[in-house]
Amino acid sequence: MKSPTLLAIISLGTIILIDLVQIIMSFFDFYSMNLFRLFGILNLIAFMGLLPFFVTLYNKQKG
Repeated sequence: MKSPTLLAIISLGTIILIDLVQIIMSFFDFYSMNLFRLFGILNLIAFMGLLPFFVTLYNKQKG
């Protein structure tokens, strides 16, 4: 469970960092559609990093 938990912590930190950068960039006129797509892809990858944690947790509760 240590490995999925570490991956989940890193993924959650990445999601928070991406959202923080997006909020900061929204105050400036630097934000573009390409950056929006890039942050969307990075956000999706980070959320996929949370999946192993919940699958492992589910399997431990199930069995």
